[in-house]
Amino acid sequence: MASCSKCDGFSQRLNIGTFGEYQDIVRQLIEIVNQGTFFLVHASCPLQDVFNTPMPGDSIFHDFQCRMCGRAFRLGADTYQGNASWTVGELPKPIEEKPN
Repeated sequence: MASCSKCDGFSQRLNIGTFGEYQDIVRQLIEIVNQGTFFLVHASCPLQDVFNTPMPGDSIFHDFQCRMCGRAFRLGADTYQGNASWTVGELPKPIEEKPN
């Protein structure tokens, strides 16, 4: 896999053990989005809603993409069962030109 100076530090899968840890990661991601490293592609709720009580649903997710290389990331939680993770997708493949 190619290296990306912007997102390589985020490229390890992470199982998140506590709600406090999840909120800490969300705080970091809000900052990373504000800095322009990642952008939020799709989400079940705004990142800030993770700090509301009650949580905004039985499951939540936030999909991010690196602005530099396009690698996809997902932060997701099953708030009903109490498990959460940070997962990393593959780098996008270049679109090949099709012969005419």
